[in-house]
Amino acid sequence: MSFAGVLLAPGAAYMAYIRDMRVYRLRDGRMEERTRDDAVLDGGASDAAVSPDVLTLLTQQASAATRALGCEAAVEMKTQVERTEPGDIFLVCSGGIWGALPEHRITGILAARHELRLAASLLMDCAHEHGEPGQVTCLLARVGDI
Repeated sequence: MSFAGVLLAPGAAYMAYIRDMRVYRLRDGRMEERTRDDAVLDGGASDAAVSPDVLTLLTQQASAATRALGCEAAVEMKTQVERTEPGDIFLVCSGGIWGALPEHRITGILAARHELRLAASLLMDCAHEHGEPGQVTCLLARVGDI
């Protein structure tokens, strides 16, 4: 089982993932992988600017989501919470995207396309063009002005 998800709340993002799924964030034209093992603080906030109320809300909602997934106790899901900024774009993707496309190509597609549905379609098409025959997962979300 592989899983990655991002739950957005005002000013914060809660990320959870296992196995080969990844979460990236595009901010100010820079793409950063947010699911690196050295960036993870399991169950904690990686940015002190996240308010305690938002952190509590996100933790409760994420707990409900992981229960709905039926995650077994043996599965170690990694989690983290971080502050967001308006305009941040989060990409949740499988190895079919990050394994097939260089990061600069992913960044270029996301930076050049305001319409996220089009950007997701292009990312998937490019992965297939680069010989990724397996399943390709690509989800995008943009943080709005709050």
